[in-house]
Amino acid sequence: MNLLVWNDGKIVEASQYRCPASYVLQRVHTLGYTPSNIHRHIMLLRESSAELFGFMSLCQAEDASKIISKLLELSRVSPNFSCAVAMRLDAEGHLSFEVEMPTYYEGMSLRAKRLRGALCRAKEPETIFQNSITVAIDAMNCSRIIGYGDTPIWVDDKEEVISRAWRPIFAVYHNRVYTPVEYDTVEYIVARDAILAAGFELVIHALPVSSLKKMHEVFEVDIMGVTSLYAIGEHRLLFMATAQIAELMQPKK
Repeated sequence: MNLLVWNDGKIVEASQYRCPASYVLQRVHTLGYTPSNIHRHIMLLRESSAELFGFMSLCQAEDASKIISKLLELSRVSPNFSCAVAMRLDAEGHLSFEVEMPTYYEGMSLRAKRLRGALCRAKEPETIFQNSITVAIDAMNCSRIIGYGDTPIWVDDKEEVISRAWRPIFAVYHNRVYTPVEYDTVEYIVARDAILAAGFELVIHALPVSSLKKMHEVFEVDIMGVTSLYAIGEHRLLFMATAQIAELMQPKK
């Protein structure tokens, strides 16, 4: 396997590629060399580039699909494994696709390793689009919680949990699933559809930190899967409903 990057028509090894200083990002789930929800990803890339840079990406969904499929094939990624491809557009209008390390399972499944959440003070993201700044902030917050937990749970000045469009957070209490904000991102829509298909009621409501102690389960969703938390502080959490929801997120080959 040799992970590659398509950068404005030129293909280079991922180890030699340097991300631009400022960019917008969409991570695309693929299985069997086929990208999932590519039309929505392209739409979101256009909206984010227009908002942050003042221009839209001219890439069409059909062209993006062809580039991604060929790039995965050249990278020798097994078609039996899920793989994310990072689609970036920088402030100068350069478009790139980067093949990330594949996961050794099919589809957006529940991750085998459950994590412990640690509360992390942060400001609510000013944009719902993932970009170079939000990537840096995520990395910084992960480094801040070393020794306190495995993954940060963002909390604002009002003592309420912050959800992010590219990694929405959900909390399960009996037959209801709570989340602070609804988005039109692929990650949120895939999770929402699976939650409803599993027979749960989805409630859009603020999640005070104090309410987490009452929740039965808490999980986050990104483009490659579901992360179930086993604890927040001393409060232990289950994962049965989360596993049921994750099973319904499987994309079709």
